[in-house]
Amino acid sequence: MPTLNEAQSIRKVIFEINNLPLPKKEILVVDGCSKDATIGIARSLGAKIIIEPKKGYGNAIRKGIRIARGQIIVTMDSDYTYPSLYIPRLIMPLLNNEADLMLGNRLDYFNMDSMKISHLFGNVLLTFLFNLLFHSNIKDTQTGFRAFRKSLYKKLQLKSGGIFLPTEILVRSLRFHLRIKEIPIVYRPRIGKSKLNPILDGFIILLKIIITRLPFLKHI
Repeated sequence: MPTLNEAQSIRKVIFEINNLPLPKKEILVVDGCSKDATIGIARSLGAKIIIEPKKGYGNAIRKGIRIARGQIIVTMDSDYTYPSLYIPRLIMPLLNNEADLMLGNRLDYFNMDSMKISHLFGNVLLTFLFNLLFHSNIKDTQTGFRAFRKSLYKKLQLKSGGIFLPTEILVRSLRFHLRIKEIPIVYRPRIGKSKLNPILDGFIILLKIIITRLPFLKHI
């Protein structure tokens, strides 16, 4: 989980994970130099703290994956939007060798209280354009709630240090013809202030989606 000043929500998120009926789990909090009590709260609840001074969602996720000891990785936000109770359903298809990448689809059970109209429009538009350009049928390309084997990360050789990372994972997974599956999830209202800039971040993602689809460009 990437964190940056998430003291209002991190206790609830880790408490939920700690209460999941999983035999073995490691909670990694990759912190971007929070100035509140985020680190102290997370550490007191048994999470392993990793400091990532480089800015960017992608840098935090990639560092957490590299350090993780487990063979199955689950990524999620630390703002309480993703209910941890879905984690067993995300990882089961991986354990049964039925999927290579699992996504938590937020848009089937959309709640007007959990996402601003501008965020919803951006997610729907980016998903539509991604599917159109890459001839795929993914329902929620921008979800941050995902599960995959650590070996997949090594295979994909991800490079993005910013907000494009979730989309880069999909692009490279499609290039390798990997099995991508989704489960519908309830997306809760976030606790605390959002760090996203919907217009700027959405434009960056859109631009990189188009660039990566250009036939004369082979790499992201």
